[in-house]
Amino acid sequence: MKGSKIRTAFILGAGLGKRLRPLTLDCPKPLLPVGGRPLITFAMDHCLTAGVERFIMNTHHCAEAYDSGFPERSWRGWPILFRHEPVLLDTAGALKNIEDLLADDERLLVCNGDILSDLPLQRLLAAHETGGREVTLVLRSDGPLRNVCLDAKGEICDFRDILGNPGVRRCLFTGIYAVEKRFLRRLTPGKVESVVPVFAEMIREAPGSVASVVIDEGQWLDIGDPEAYARIRAAGPALRYEDGCAAPEESAFIRGTLGLSVDEKIALIPVGKGGSDRDFFRVAAAAGRPPVILMRYGRMYEENDGYAAVASFLRGIGVTVPEICSHDPERRLILMEDLGDTDLYALRGAPWEVRCDLYEKTLALAAKLHAFSPDRLPTGLRLMPGFDANLYRWERDYFREHCVRNVCRIDLAGGDDEALEAELSALAGRLLSTPPALVHRDLQSQNVMIRGGAPVLIDFQGMRPGSPFYDLGSLLCDPYITFREEERLFLLRHYHEISGSHYDGEAFRELFLLASAQRLMQALGAYGFLGLRRGKPHFLAHIHPALENLVSVTAEVGRLPRLYALACRCRTALGT
Repeated sequence: MKGSKIRTAFILGAGLGKRLRPLTLDCPKPLLPVGGRPLITFAMDHCLTAGVERFIMNTHHCAEAYDSGFPERSWRGWPILFRHEPVLLDTAGALKNIEDLLADDERLLVCNGDILSDLPLQRLLAAHETGGREVTLVLRSDGPLRNVCLDAKGEICDFRDILGNPGVRRCLFTGIYAVEKRFLRRLTPGKVESVVPVFAEMIREAPGSVASVVIDEGQWLDIGDPEAYARIRAAGPALRYEDGCAAPEESAFIRGTLGLSVDEKIALIPVGKGGSDRDFFRVAAAAGRPPVILMRYGRMYEENDGYAAVASFLRGIGVTVPEICSHDPERRLILMEDLGDTDLYALRGAPWEVRCDLYEKTLALAAKLHAFSPDRLPTGLRLMPGFDANLYRWERDYFREHCVRNVCRIDLAGGDDEALEAELSALAGRLLSTPPALVHRDLQSQNVMIRGGAPVLIDFQGMRPGSPFYDLGSLLCDPYITFREEERLFLLRHYHEISGSHYDGEAFRELFLLASAQRLMQALGAYGFLGLRRGKPHFLAHIHPALENLVSVTAEVGRLPRLYALACRCRTALGT
């Protein structure tokens, strides 16, 4: 079956929709209206991005409603086959019930008809093709019901705790999977049965036999109750299906901004600066046109709404950031200049003379930002709330939960935790005593692009009032970059001179070390959260250098003995 295309999607539409009653008393849940069309059509559009050419749907409750919903038995020109179930067969029974509709070697895409999702299905197809298993499931790191267990190799080892094997990580099963027809031989005709115990039995017989791919990109929404349905129906779905080309509304936005004709094809090439509910694409259009980047952003993080406005403000005060070509706040699209692919991180192996010049220029931009008083902000420019005691507390709690407890497996005793909290609260108080300035908040090497030998700041939407020493800690104690101590000290002194700070050298160094400890706690919490909860294990590799930096700065400052001891304990627990 290598290279075989998936031509058929089986969409489950026979459920009773009990959680949405009374809305589903006289209507199948997949046919409830969303955005002026049946809910199930969004799942069908999603499947079309995988290249399917026909749909099979099972029916049971109010089956006649499907006849009126799809009188031509097609969607967007592709045929729909309905298979009625007089007795509701559940997921495995439903699959067995359509076996006769499939070719002998057919491969099938299966999904639920009552889910809104735009996760990239090409990731599933690639994983299934290379894995060679009978079935490959799409999982997500987070969700309302994480009952799929993965072992240390990332393979499924249990479902719903049927096998008593908790593994090392739990994920949500999206209900989306690719399956070979030979899997259906395991099923019994007419048997009311879920696929879950079948999958569990496969694993019992042959560990690793049920493949999976964790896809956290895109959206996955379970319309589980009338309130959730009302919210989605009022707001409308904000799905963006990935097929390598611009969606119609994106195409119109790009063409209008760049003055492209309708005959010029637009393709979107993903670039690797996504995150925080944002996706970035290089726009491939006609040859000879200057490159641009399309940013899509969602509703998960409020700060994304201010990206364009903050960029305009920063350019106005002389801080170099990407030029915004156009912004459509309703569709949540931004078109901006393309800065290329080189950042400070990419140049980490360059000679010190080259890196030193770039860091000096970056510190000059930071000093310009820090010199602008928050009291002088333009009317109407909305920033995120400034650093205060609550935000500093959130960062240290983030560190203790996702790094200390979840990664290092260290549970602090009550007295130790209270003493540590008192020490860290005093740390926050010291930072809050510094005059507030505008800070980038994530000024690290991957957020400083290099264009024409000069730095350009990105990922600035989280800018807010705070201590400028937090930015210095982000840049000069960056876990992604290794500095020699004399290099770090040289750059710190350089900033001290150009910023005109009123602190003497010793007080300035101490505040830098304290802020670095605070920032490193936040970074370590993020690495643990992203690595374990978001299914991005590459972030876990940064915990070792971040812990080394935390041990170093807490040892040097001498005022954080409990944090120093904890950092050393974490380092020992991880064998680093």
